[in-house]
Amino acid sequence: MTKAATPPTEPPGQRTASPALQRSRDEQHLTSLVVAYYVMAGLTLMFGCAGVLYLVFGVGIVFLSDDLVAADPNAPPQGVIQLIGGVLAGVGVLIALLQFVSTVLLVMTARFLATRRYRTFCLVVAGLTCLSVPLGTALGVFTFVVLARPGVIERFGGRRDKSIGR
Repeated sequence: MTKAATPPTEPPGQRTASPALQRSRDEQHLTSLVVAYYVMAGLTLMFGCAGVLYLVFGVGIVFLSDDLVAADPNAPPQGVIQLIGGVLAGVGVLIALLQFVSTVLLVMTARFLATRRYRTFCLVVAGLTCLSVPLGTALGVFTFVVLARPGVIERFGGRRDKSIGR
């Protein structure tokens, strides 16, 4: 007598963790994300200081253009030197502004992840973080993976649509 084989309830090669273990993993991964977002915010702020240096150099070139032209008879005209300094200062302002806004978004995301609120905001910032290659890409992808889990969605107070994210 042969006994009919019962179909497996889970995909081959994959075992599902107990709900308590999965909740513990979700908490650990969310805590890791919070720390990683604060670290990324610190790095972004540090690189934003490079924009401030560009600004200082650009303004210095603009104000010292008289001395630069007087010191070298083969120097370009003063207007060209001032234009180069102005462009350098403008690029510095742009870099600093973008980095500081990015820092604020990263800190807000870390805070929202810690308090388990505003999941959609966290996902949008994760997408923007992916543009910061390579660390931001890894952080953004890890954020997408963690925030797509059903247990994490419930922690954020959201419903899980059964037709999405299977």
